[in-house]
Amino acid sequence: MITEAQLKESLTGIDFTQPEYIKELNLDALLKEMIHNIGSTDGELRDKLIYTSFYRMMEGNHLSPEQMLFLFDTCMDEHHLFCGIGMKEDDSVFTRAFSSLVLALLLDKDRTTSFMPVEKVTSAFEACFDYLEREADTRGYVEGKGWAHSIAHGADYLVEVIKHPAFPKEFYKRSLRVIETCLFKDVTYIDEEEGRLFYAIESLLDKGMAEEDLYLWLTGLSSTVNRLYEEEGYSIPFFRKKMTIEQFYKTSYFRLKWKAEGSKSMDHIDAVLKKWHRHDYS
Repeated sequence: MITEAQLKESLTGIDFTQPEYIKELNLDALLKEMIHNIGSTDGELRDKLIYTSFYRMMEGNHLSPEQMLFLFDTCMDEHHLFCGIGMKEDDSVFTRAFSSLVLALLLDKDRTTSFMPVEKVTSAFEACFDYLEREADTRGYVEGKGWAHSIAHGADYLVEVIKHPAFPKEFYKRSLRVIETCLFKDVTYIDEEEGRLFYAIESLLDKGMAEEDLYLWLTGLSSTVNRLYEEEGYSIPFFRKKMTIEQFYKTSYFRLKWKAEGSKSMDHIDAVLKKWHRHDYS
């Protein structure tokens, strides 16, 4: 294994626009170093160099199916996507969050090249749901270490799951449930996580999910908030969850408006936010 400084130097020097130059690289060795350091606490190495290099390698068709399958199998294991799952405020979140981003890239690539066996694609769907349900470290930007953004990255993964041609209609409502789980985690999101989660909603609508299903799901969110108020009053946990749903509703309203879809859902959001503005949770 090489040092992080050496890996930084190697990745900084790569010109991904030169295919002949890329062919001269020992990509197998480089991929192993990159995946070994995918959860580095050095934000520049982890985000700007390793993740960006994965993206450019796949975008430029520099990786063989075997190399991409190696990345897939590695990112899916308990030392990557599920490394320290359930832990909070520790550095394992970087490994999980950035493994989920690489899996998103791989699913996106599989949509056009079909390099993955169907059982691996299906396992990626299940892993995405499992990961988002179990992720407990909801930090966005971590001072001194850069972006963890676990829920936002997991949402990007979910978007690619939904977009995949093998994604079944039977999973539409399951996707809504996992988004709801993310929205009701013990946090008030401050780094646009709710916007990233709504991209998954848009993908579901683009895939053919009925607008009525979205409306019913949105009414369920507000009902849960109202029930929490009845149970807890104006407590800190209630306040934080209400704020998250409020932000999600606002994002949903305008994104639906821009798509010219979901008028019934928009009317519901408008009515609920007016009530909540008056502190009416009946």
